This record gives sequence, C-alpha cells and structure tokens, in this order.
Amino acid sequence: MILGVIPARYHSTRLPGKPLRLLAGKSLIRRVYENAGRVRQIDRLLVATDDERIRDHVRSFGGEAVLTDRDLKSGSDRCAVIAASIPCDIVANIQGDEPFLDANVVDACITALRKNAKLSVSTAARSGIQESELTDPNVVKVILNHRSEAIYFSRHGIPYRRRSEMPADELPTLVHLGLYVYRRDFLLTFKDLPPSQLEQAEQLEQLRIIDNGYRIHVVESPQDSLGIDTPEDLEKAERMLSEREE
Repeated sequence: MILGVIPARYHSTRLPGKPLRLLAGKSLIRRVYENAGRVRQIDRLLVATDDERIRDHVRSFGGEAVLTDRDLKSGSDRCAVIAASIPCDIVANIQGDEPFLDANVVDACITALRKNAKLSVSTAARSGIQESELTDPNVVKVILNHRSEAIYFSRHGIPYRRRSEMPADELPTLVHLGLYVYRRDFLLTFKDLPPSQLEQAEQLEQLRIIDNGYRIHVVESPQDSLGIDTPEDLEKAERMLSEREE
C-alpha cells in the first residue's frame, strides 16, 4: 500500500495558524489535501497534525486527519509515527504548505521506488533556477550526479562559480521541492538516526540521509511549486490561482 501523509503544524513563526489560512476561499490545508488527492498511486491519504483545530477542520471537509505529538521535531517524524501504526510499503511525505505541487511529480517519485528496490528515498527538484534563487537562503538548492542522485543540498548557492559571469541557467543547480517519498522500513530507521553536523549547519534534515550513506533519487520537473511561509507567499499564491483560472 502507498500511504500519503501531509504533516501540518499549527504554530509557524512567520505565519501562525498557517494550515488554516484562507487561500482563495479555501484553507491552505484543504488546498494541499485536494491537490494530493490527484496523485494516482496513493491508496490512503491523511493529515498528521499537532492541533485539534486542524484535525477537526480536515474532517469537516471529508478528509482524514490524525493527532500526533506536539513535540515532534519534523514532518518526517510525524510521517514515521503514522507509518509505524499503518501497514504500508511506501510513504509519501507531502508538505502541508505546498498547494501547487504537481501530482505527476509525486507519482514519478513513487514509481522510482517501485521500479528500483535498491532505492530508499526519492524527492523532486525544479530545473531553471533563477539568479535571485541562488542567493536566497530560503530556496534550497540541490546538485545531482549522473544517476539522478543528490550529491548535496544547500541554502547557499552551489556550486561555487569560479567565473562570476557564468549565468544561473548554465549551472547544474536545481531548486528542491517540498516532497519526500520513503520506503516504510527506511523511514522508521531514518527517524532514529542522530542529526548530522551538515544537517544542523544547514537546517536540512535530508542531509542526514546522505551523511549516513543512503542514496536520494531526484525526479526533475520543469514546473514550479510554491512553499507558503509568509503573508507575501499567500498573496503570490492568490495571484497564481487567479492566473490558472484565467
């Protein structure tokens, strides 16, 4: 079985109550849930939250939601708690603030694991990085080897440009998208691995996977997504929805 889990935490430093904020008349978490429902290979989809208000709201529109411990440190930890209690083969961790994530990309990440038994985790990244994104620490960058496996993730602009005039679109750098697809057994192992120095420096938990010698397969996509972290992001999302409707 393929399990889809949407971690949703109520308290956000930059946007408190983020999952319940309205986006064109619907809550952000509902937008994410309905979008994730388009993923063909997911057999069961639920929200893992730390707050009764989010749980009750998801249930009010017919979604499935489960309460998890408020003290869990990450979305992957919430997914692991759910996966430990639900028999499944693969767990798709779909970020609760990504309402525009392409369902086809999620399916491609799932397919990568189903086709290659040696892979433990897959994720996605967008091509066509812009110059402004290279210098923005809120945009996570990733570079790959020739097997489409992540070499490194960073908030810094990677790789370093010895020739400063080299334009961003000539670099092999991709923009990481908010998605992880795990084998259940690996996810349960991953949650118990100690945080690595690289992870702590960059505040990127996926570096713990690379540090421990596991491979991360990366599906490339030309389509952008939008992680919503600020009021400005909400305004941008409103414009994106309006443009799509037009």
